[in-house]
Amino acid sequence: MRPNASFTSEHKYLSRFGTGTPVVLVVEDSDDTRHVLSLELRQKGCRVFTAADGNAAVETVLSVRPDLILMDLNLPRLDGLAATERIRGHSELDGVPIIAVTAFDTYGIREAALEVGCQDYLLKPLEAGALERALRGALPGFDFALDESADS
Repeated sequence: MRPNASFTSEHKYLSRFGTGTPVVLVVEDSDDTRHVLSLELRQKGCRVFTAADGNAAVETVLSVRPDLILMDLNLPRLDGLAATERIRGHSELDGVPIIAVTAFDTYGIREAALEVGCQDYLLKPLEAGALERALRGALPGFDFALDESADS
């Protein structure tokens, strides 16, 4: 179990903020993609913060302490791999899952993302159900308002 999330005796999700609402940081330089991901996450019951580059991502993570980070790898100022390394350099953030989200589908990029500390890798454009499966894996115990038809 991740140190930043816990379950009550009824096995309900508790975020870092002590609520049943997970806090997700979306790190994406494309305004449109950032908006769409944020909207989808809010519809699934998440509280969403955003950052448009790697430096802003590190600053936001340190101030917000999210339960989950969706990290684009191709970012301005500081790329997603370097931002993930900086985040992983803070021991208090060790348990926060980071999911790489990228349009690059090469073995080297995928391996690099996992090596620096991403727990999962999503390819853009996201396939139906991919985000939902990643959320379930990253935040077990939270009852997302998911579209079950997306998994079929």
